[in-house]
Amino acid sequence: MRNILLLIFTILISLSVCAQSGIDMSQQVPFDKEFRIGVLPNGLTYYIKHNETPKGKASFYLYQNVGAVLETDKQNGLAHFLEHMAFNGTTHFPGNSMIDVLEKKGVKFGKEINAYTSTNKTVYNISQVPVTREEDLDTCLLILNDWCNELSLTDAEIDSERKVIQEEWRQRYDANYRLDQQLKDVKYNHSIYSKRDALGSMDVVQNFKYKELRAFYNNWCRTDLQAIGIVGDFNVDEVEAKVKALFSQIPAVKNPEEREYVIIPDNDKPLYKVATDKEVKNVGFTLEIRHFYEKDNTQAQLRETFVNAFFNILINQRLKEKSLNAKQPYITARVLCGDFEKNYKVFNLNFNANEVNVNSALKSVYTEMQRVVQHGFTEKEIDRLKSEMLKKNESRGKGRLRQNSDAICKSIKDAYLDGVAVSDNEFNYYFLKTVLPTITKEEVSDFVKSFLTEKNRVFMITGPDKEPLKVPSLAQIEAIIAKVEASALEPYVEKAPINVSLLDTLPEGGKIVGEKLLKGYKAVEWQLSNGAKVIYKISNNKKGTLELKAVSPGGASVYDVKDIPSLQAVSLANKFGIGDLDPLTYNKVMVNNSAKSNVSLETYFEKVTASASTKDVESMFQLVYMHFEKPRFDEAKFDELMAGNYGSLKSPSQNPNTLIGKAYKTLAANGDPRYFEYDKTYLDQISFERMKEIYKERFSNPGDFTFYLIGDVPFKTVQSLVEKYIGAIKAGSKKESWKPLEDYFPKGFNTHRVEIPMEAPKATVVIKMQKPLAYNRERIVHHTILGQILNIRFIENIREKEGGVYTIGVNAGDIRVPSPQLSMDISFNCDPENAEHLNKLVNKELEQVTKEVKQSDLDKVVLNLKKNQPLLKRSNAYWMETLQTYYNYGENMMAPEYFDTILDKVTVEDIKKAASYFFDNPNVLNIIFVPEAN
Repeated sequence: MRNILLLIFTILISLSVCAQSGIDMSQQVPFDKEFRIGVLPNGLTYYIKHNETPKGKASFYLYQNVGAVLETDKQNGLAHFLEHMAFNGTTHFPGNSMIDVLEKKGVKFGKEINAYTSTNKTVYNISQVPVTREEDLDTCLLILNDWCNELSLTDAEIDSERKVIQEEWRQRYDANYRLDQQLKDVKYNHSIYSKRDALGSMDVVQNFKYKELRAFYNNWCRTDLQAIGIVGDFNVDEVEAKVKALFSQIPAVKNPEEREYVIIPDNDKPLYKVATDKEVKNVGFTLEIRHFYEKDNTQAQLRETFVNAFFNILINQRLKEKSLNAKQPYITARVLCGDFEKNYKVFNLNFNANEVNVNSALKSVYTEMQRVVQHGFTEKEIDRLKSEMLKKNESRGKGRLRQNSDAICKSIKDAYLDGVAVSDNEFNYYFLKTVLPTITKEEVSDFVKSFLTEKNRVFMITGPDKEPLKVPSLAQIEAIIAKVEASALEPYVEKAPINVSLLDTLPEGGKIVGEKLLKGYKAVEWQLSNGAKVIYKISNNKKGTLELKAVSPGGASVYDVKDIPSLQAVSLANKFGIGDLDPLTYNKVMVNNSAKSNVSLETYFEKVTASASTKDVESMFQLVYMHFEKPRFDEAKFDELMAGNYGSLKSPSQNPNTLIGKAYKTLAANGDPRYFEYDKTYLDQISFERMKEIYKERFSNPGDFTFYLIGDVPFKTVQSLVEKYIGAIKAGSKKESWKPLEDYFPKGFNTHRVEIPMEAPKATVVIKMQKPLAYNRERIVHHTILGQILNIRFIENIREKEGGVYTIGVNAGDIRVPSPQLSMDISFNCDPENAEHLNKLVNKELEQVTKEVKQSDLDKVVLNLKKNQPLLKRSNAYWMETLQTYYNYGENMMAPEYFDTILDKVTVEDIKKAASYFFDNPNVLNIIFVPEAN
């Protein structure tokens, strides 16, 4: 009670401060005035907004205030089943024709046509639809209308979808899912939440009578529990008129059943449960304290979310700092206060630890949380975070950044279901600017106290299924907590000085000795006096940021086999700190600095990557300079990391995906002497001194690197910093190239059946294909199209017709180093009894596509590629690739003949030829992973 009164007093003080600053915290958060919002006579709510990000496109969403908690026991899983049925026949789109119609408009199933169900809601979306033609907009509105009230729910389609949902369950039936099932009764105190989840009961899914699904649909999928969100590049008046005309025709349900919300019973005494699974490696501990909480859309509550965020960020910064100490007993730890289920918030303290360290880990994590309770946060912590958030707000405010339509649609979901407004950029900017300075150390420090009640506590432990499993009992947990709470803890003290500079002595820079404009790329090339080549492209794709990638040929290819373990450890340098700064000091110095940089050593290249917001670009350049001139090699930290690696061998992971990955790599390596199993022999060969030598060899000569820069930082600023820091890197004389390595991938057609210990009745099929290529742009584009056409065919035939899989992945790609090569990866999960059959069907599809390609499938893929191409060009990653392609191969990715012209001319015959070429004796690794026989 004292904690609650203290929090109320603190809030009253803060509201008084806000009132003095001119903000009435009792007022509602205003809705963005650009929205057109209405409620039709039948109860359906609509939200419409004009938005030109992306231009010429719109997104369409349906939100249903309906989820799994509304099911009866006979309907357990049917809310999710209905979500699936929305794509399997409606009045105006029978069978699977809806997906066919949308894909013909360039909208891809799975990526841009999707839906999800949870305990309290169901959300459908059609995203990024080109709406330059009115008929396309009308089609999407008609689909939303059908989703609201016109599902066909035919017997045949229902029976067909049972198999697909069984496969979705199979795909998700992992250790985390099984542990959650064991813990639900205490997590939700035996309420309906403990008996429901989206997937539901597979016994119900396979055996429910058709009338049960139709009853749930008629009972709950109705206009007073539905809203639509339509955001995009269109005329709002016209769309609103269409919505009123079309959706008003849906009849309101007479005498509808009341939509009630679940009340989770209070528990005066703590609940406790241990859940185990054979595939779990470490012990997980969670303390949850549940609180009823209704959202009210007041500005006071909005302000509280920032106080909450302050607490979450600061407590976890302390835990992260503590984790840098090698002696910490936990592997990962987190404390936060946040949303739980509808009308609930929760305090959550959790960590992972080795079995022998659970008690000490609990003491360590709870001590840090209790230190906040006793002494609060420091003014420096609060001020640093406040400063960082205010700077970010200024950066966003200046740019008045526009969200894309899907991001806005996701905000509408919270507006409809929780009654919180979608406010505009101007309100957000001024609210943060005014309110953040009023947030005090005291209220952030006291925030968590109201959550630490004795009531509604739940302790949950997860661990490996073994005897004996040594984890603390409820009495032992409470004793540890009580002892910590009774301790007079020392206040938090910042261990590292924060006034230390990143780079204490600034270097004497170099000079730009040559400059060349790349007009077609809106870029400039600088040749520096130390031999480095720098390209800067002005781009505002990510406003207020600068990104860097420096690339040099060589990589691991220039080293002998004996050096492989040590060179693979080079990335550990990213964990040593930098210059004179150890990891802890470095983190403190950079706490209010967005600059980041890392090094990596790949098979054929070494790379430096970096990024920063405009205010921190000099720090970014300093980090890049220091990677070359002042790297840090910390042998004590190295020994600590290696001790952790050796320790992990004592209890190897039993996760089936890890075991499958390991087995796949071994088969694909096929005896390659440069491939090492991760074991003690491998770790024994890692040398700190040799790792250090290799690092210095790879990151020594700036003249062997090309530095690519993309951003909207002023030209003169970048030019000056390039000279000052990149130009200051000492020149080297040695220039290298990569050396081609022998390809050990299995030749010919290779099949394997591998048994993996696992709990799930699940097989995983992996097909990897490779084929050498005489480089040809047209063939590469055709190969990409082929992969996407196969994706359509697999969904149609393997998922929908056969009901054999939930998802099936197809990735068609190519590489150019060390020699041009096409590849294709196909993978899926399924019933072990069905694996051989489905594997044959997949290979039959590969054979069939050499003989027949549907024009409609080709049209769908080409439209989708054309639609997404402008979006790609708005990403820095695209322009990084464009510049590297130009400098490495002399090719212009923007030239029509590189991509667009090929798309315009492609025919079904081209794709059949591409299929015939690739599937004519490629090197194939076809593996079926199945559960180990008992």
